[in-house]
Amino acid sequence: MPKSSRLSLTDGDLAALGSWAEGRRDRAVRLGVVLDAAAGLSVSQSARRLGISRPTVTAWRQRYAAHGLAGLEHRPRSGRPARIDEADVVAATLAGPAAPQRAWSARALADHLGISHTALGKVWQRWHVRPGEAGTALLLPVDPPLPCRRPELLAAGSSADGSAFVVVAESVPTHQPRYGGATAEERQMRYAALSAVMRQTQPGDTDRATAPAPVRAPAPTGDGSRQARPAEPRATAAVPPVVPPVMPPWVTLPGSARPLHVLTWGDATGPVGLPASARRHRAPAAMSWPATVCLLAQLELRHQPHAARVALDSLADAARHLPEAPPGTPFRWVRETRKETRPQRRGVHRAFDQMALGSYNEKLVIESVRVKGSLSRVEIAERTGLTPQAVSRITRGLLTTGFLLEEGRRSTGRGKPRVPLTLRPDAACAIGIHIDPEKITLVLVDLCGTVRAGRSLALTAQSDPRTCLEWMRRTTAQTVAEAGPIAAKLLGVGVAAPGPLDVHEGVLLNPPLWKGWSEVPLRTELGRVLNLPVILEKDATAATIGEQWLGAGESGTDFVYLYLGAGAGSGAFLNGDVYRGASGNAGEFGELTAYALDRVTPEGGPAMVPECAPMSAVVARALEAGLTLPEGEGKYDAVCRAAAQGDTRAITAIRQVAGVVARGAVAMTDLYDTDLMIIGGPAVPPEVAELYLAEISASVNRFPMARRVRPVRVTYSTLSASAAAVGAAAGVFHMSFAPRLRTHKGAA
Repeated sequence: MPKSSRLSLTDGDLAALGSWAEGRRDRAVRLGVVLDAAAGLSVSQSARRLGISRPTVTAWRQRYAAHGLAGLEHRPRSGRPARIDEADVVAATLAGPAAPQRAWSARALADHLGISHTALGKVWQRWHVRPGEAGTALLLPVDPPLPCRRPELLAAGSSADGSAFVVVAESVPTHQPRYGGATAEERQMRYAALSAVMRQTQPGDTDRATAPAPVRAPAPTGDGSRQARPAEPRATAAVPPVVPPVMPPWVTLPGSARPLHVLTWGDATGPVGLPASARRHRAPAAMSWPATVCLLAQLELRHQPHAARVALDSLADAARHLPEAPPGTPFRWVRETRKETRPQRRGVHRAFDQMALGSYNEKLVIESVRVKGSLSRVEIAERTGLTPQAVSRITRGLLTTGFLLEEGRRSTGRGKPRVPLTLRPDAACAIGIHIDPEKITLVLVDLCGTVRAGRSLALTAQSDPRTCLEWMRRTTAQTVAEAGPIAAKLLGVGVAAPGPLDVHEGVLLNPPLWKGWSEVPLRTELGRVLNLPVILEKDATAATIGEQWLGAGESGTDFVYLYLGAGAGSGAFLNGDVYRGASGNAGEFGELTAYALDRVTPEGGPAMVPECAPMSAVVARALEAGLTLPEGEGKYDAVCRAAAQGDTRAITAIRQVAGVVARGAVAMTDLYDTDLMIIGGPAVPPEVAELYLAEISASVNRFPMARRVRPVRVTYSTLSASAAAVGAAAGVFHMSFAPRLRTHKGAA
């Protein structure tokens, strides 16, 4: 007779187990193990009922008996798991580690993923992965194998029966990206967010019993490291048969003139309407469809980040809307064709000071090269409207002074090969300082946006301005001393601080959530102790400048930036320049949100909206829902970790706050009439960015009056938590190099 090991559970134990497993399908098996033991079922009976092995039943019973609920939580384990999604492993490799590491070592990534470094090494060898080496081609182990150097994701689709496809083609190199590929922080965010939404598109994956379960993205811990979460065994649900719809002919598919490759899973044959020349590849069980999509996204972010951002935002948005469709609806996404408009020739201005005009034209050339990454002299003339002779003279001077570099010649067919020009990174640098109630962040940034050094100081309620100024003085001096030769090209210091500010006098007025910092003459005092030029910007405005200069802002495109940290703020880039307003305090987001929600005081003024302090509001809602958080600092990080691990209480808390913030975003979109919104700040770490983006994207495309003619693309900041500090440094570049024209005072 099989031996049973009965557990004695009280009503309190049952209630705690029910609360622990509520809304968490991944915990159903562990709950069943404990309840079977309490009911007196033997190990064999429980294993047969749940469809798992007897050792698994025994292990969970023993862990619960010894440690209670804590024993039912997953623990990191060494050695290779039973199933590995190789595409997910490679995608995690390309996403990269947290700073300051630049690339994964085999042992470090294996520890984070919970697999053996031997198994990881074999995956890397099979896929031709060389961490840290940009531009090398991967070999997808499909049948037949597919080399990928510069892949462009063109279409993706999946059905509830587990069949799926991906269409890719090699992209055509044009210009180099402005500042190389996407940053490590952006790649990690895109990987985490896209993984989450793409796996939701296959709710009825019947191949799960035979295909390897994905190695889940490691969840960030409080110290910035990542801890692996082993896959959870689950029962396979029956899936109703789905008749895949017929795809329309792909006559407008981008890249249709290039060789197309179709990767297929299950019984899929790919969409109909593809050209006969399209080559088909059968994906093995060792690479899942969602992870392969994320892998191709990582590759594209490296070689054409701007185009990839637009496409991946569209892909994620399509995946978010799939749950709204009837059950069994297959997922389909096709990349939209984006035609690049030829730059219009600028009109010639008259009645300008000749010295100012010369400076303007130089800045116009610098701006053109900065935006495109590299341009030949002919292309500069086309984009700026300057004569070829003027471009030749200006570029000769900029090459002499070291602002520009010549790259290798580029053939365009007939005629003399063109010589691309690019910005020289060490031609200038600036220091950016972000002062926030939570901490002070200081960075040294070169002209191409690379953060050469960075330091931070955690603040408390007792941190006073004098102590902070001394830390900024000491840290600035240390950073400059360690920077090397580039320190001689230091242009100045940009400071970002919460409003309201008096930017004309450089004074912090009375920032909310921050006692002791009222009427602080920050610019004057900092300039005195540093002996350097200092500019002061509102933090959201600085982040907006940074995003335009170094991040996701598009040249010639108006956009709004939503900055979420200890508070919430907004900035706007309109008509080619950041919009500051008369006093430098444009974009007061809290009051805009209050009016949008009709939260007013008895006098009719805007009431305080707690959700406009996102970090504290999320923590408060999570505590109300019963989530246990550590004492002291780090509560918000703990909620984000819990949400990344699937805790419904943490997820609900973030979504509720994001929903309120989204209503303010609607008002901001209507006010500025823009079709691009960038979300960033310390409150939006990569592991929960998708929760914020999904709520905000849904609102700004549902509620505005002009929604029929103005779809809004909501994307993640490429600078994220460091947006304000890097943006403050970019503000110095913007002040120095952004082309502006001044007329004579007496000019008509």
